[in-house]
Amino acid sequence: MRVTPLDIIQKKFSMNKKGYDPEEVGAFLEEVREGLEELIRENHEQKGSLSEKDKEIARLRSDEDAVKETLMVARKFSEDMNGSARREADLLPGEARLDAQRVLSQAHDEHRELLQEVIHLKSIRLQHLAEMRAILETHHRLIEDVESRLEAAPESA
Repeated sequence: MRVTPLDIIQKKFSMNKKGYDPEEVGAFLEEVREGLEELIRENHEQKGSLSEKDKEIARLRSDEDAVKETLMVARKFSEDMNGSARREADLLPGEARLDAQRVLSQAHDEHRELLQEVIHLKSIRLQHLAEMRAILETHHRLIEDVESRLEAAPESA
């Protein structure tokens, strides 16, 4: 049986000729002792449990701090990656524009070179045509000269 403070206050000992009944007082004191021992044991168990709980709380707080630190690092990494991606995205149009200008410049240069090559080839063609005309005219005169000699030769023979 558990003795409460109220039990102690309300406990009445019967009186005999010599005072309180020693057996009744002894029995009550034994109950008080047992109750007190139980309270001390429970108190000791609860202190041990409390100590374990305190250790668990400290460990969980440490884990919480590590998780918070990890989250902060992850957030910083994410912000850095987003910033880097934005900067790279901002650079892409400029780089694309530069690449396009480079390609256009190369195309214009090639076009200019091809036009010069066409002009050069036309010049060579005109030169060859002029040379062939001159050769044909020379051959035509030679043929006319040979024909006129042939026509004149029968008259002299």
